[in-house]
Amino acid sequence: MPFDGILTISMAKELNDMLSGGRIGKIRQIGHDALLMQIRAAGDNFRLLISCNPSSARIHLTERQLEGPDTPPVFCMILRKHLSGGIIKSFNTNGYERIITIETEVADELGDRSIKRLVVEIMGRHSNIILLNNDNKIIDAMRHVDSGINRVRELLPARPYVLPPSQDKSDPGSAETYEKLICLAHMSSRKVESFLLDNLQGFSPVLCREMCFRAGIDDNVPACELSPVQLAKLTETIKDFMSDIKSGRLSPVLVRDNSDGKVIDFHCTDLTQYQDKEHFDTISGAIEAYYTRKYSREFISSQVSDLQKTVAKLLEKCEKRLDINLETYEENRDFDRFRLFGELITANIYSITKGMEKVSVVNYYSETGETVEIPLDKDKSPQLNAQQYFKKYSKARTAFLYAQEEIELLKKEISYLESILYAVENAEGTEQLQEIRMELFEQGYLKTFGPKGKKHQPVKAVPLKVISRDGFEIYIGQNNKQNDKLTLKTSRHEDIWLHIKNYAGSHVVIKAEGREVPDSTIVEAAEYAAWFSKARSSPKAEVDYTRIRNVKKPSGARPGMVIYTNYNTIVVMPRKPEL
Repeated sequence: MPFDGILTISMAKELNDMLSGGRIGKIRQIGHDALLMQIRAAGDNFRLLISCNPSSARIHLTERQLEGPDTPPVFCMILRKHLSGGIIKSFNTNGYERIITIETEVADELGDRSIKRLVVEIMGRHSNIILLNNDNKIIDAMRHVDSGINRVRELLPARPYVLPPSQDKSDPGSAETYEKLICLAHMSSRKVESFLLDNLQGFSPVLCREMCFRAGIDDNVPACELSPVQLAKLTETIKDFMSDIKSGRLSPVLVRDNSDGKVIDFHCTDLTQYQDKEHFDTISGAIEAYYTRKYSREFISSQVSDLQKTVAKLLEKCEKRLDINLETYEENRDFDRFRLFGELITANIYSITKGMEKVSVVNYYSETGETVEIPLDKDKSPQLNAQQYFKKYSKARTAFLYAQEEIELLKKEISYLESILYAVENAEGTEQLQEIRMELFEQGYLKTFGPKGKKHQPVKAVPLKVISRDGFEIYIGQNNKQNDKLTLKTSRHEDIWLHIKNYAGSHVVIKAEGREVPDSTIVEAAEYAAWFSKARSSPKAEVDYTRIRNVKKPSGARPGMVIYTNYNTIVVMPRKPEL
């Protein structure tokens, strides 16, 4: 789904033309990562949908009436407080970054007018929605990012808003860029598609392929093998395309798969490389049609919504407990100094008298023999001061060790719940949702499963099956129960096991059947593993693979949780399998 920089700029211009000067009405939060804003502009009512879902982050106008929860979340209430009744001044972008800033003029409680900005960052798993004040300081964000997640760029209330680090790429609208591309192409062994992706701001893989198609060039050919005539044709094609974008000559399109008619892509320009497509008058129309047809269950399925809310609440509780334990851990990590103080007081008790507020003594544990200053309670004797420090040592040590253990357990639980949330967001039918609900019930997260008094019937876990181009069977688990069954029960020791690195995702297994699995099949399966994961929207992803015999499930581990050794890592582009 190519919500790239080019589409972002075009989307901002379209929204500017339609909504600039409009007044913000009701604001609803849909699920845990989407907003719906009602806007009155030019005598018409509009609904603006903003989502920071990692796999479907976007901003566009929608015709659907989407309802939020009865009790609005905190972020939604903050937006209502600061933006309701505000006048939209503009929709701005920052170069070719996938960021749209909605600048609004609002009146405070005293009637004074001020500028507030709502920043929509459409960046895959880093997507976010951030509210800023007039000084570009963060009022709040839908997803908080602290220093533990990103040391360079914290997204927390009262922090100054900092743009993401810029990529070292060239402006596709600059004349100098075309000359630079010609020079760099001779030295690059990368495929033309990848070469353009590495060097042009705002271009997605599908747009790079489109430029090659329009120029009549095979996108799989190394850039260094292009002739001067081909390079000239390619740069001229990019130049013409950028001229159309800047002048607003757009052709929003929705692309379908020739074989089954399923939607596969959209863009603000005609994707001539595809045959089965549908054109729209607006970019919002193309995006709306894409997500309505492909991800309509995200909004209309009450089962999905309920499970998302349940798991989101569980995650929130775990994250709060983790924050508390991290704070306790940091506060007590220096617990050994209390024992040192107690021992030094005891060793120097002959020189300490009641009434002293502090004492400086030689630290005989130190090799350098430096002096340590120890605070004292002047109302207590030296013996009681020493006892007090020993008690502090015991209490701090106990708290530190407990917090240390809890942090590890909570990190594992958060990882597990994130895998559940991923499975819920990507479930494609009631059977998969039923499997997830049964798993949550078995793990003690749900008190009931189905109607009371009815016997719980086991749910059949059936992983997705794909035949590789080399004729090997590839199986893909679509939730934790399927992952467990696929990895631990139905696979053999010589089969190849794959999983996305450092993210929640599906277990993927290549059935060897006594044959040597070629590299091409491993790459193909890795692309599927990247697709069926939280890294789906990333241009590149790391996938680990190993033999099934190297994959183990630790005793007491939750469903879907395994450990593996003797693995290799491959970098691929996520790709949906052709079923």
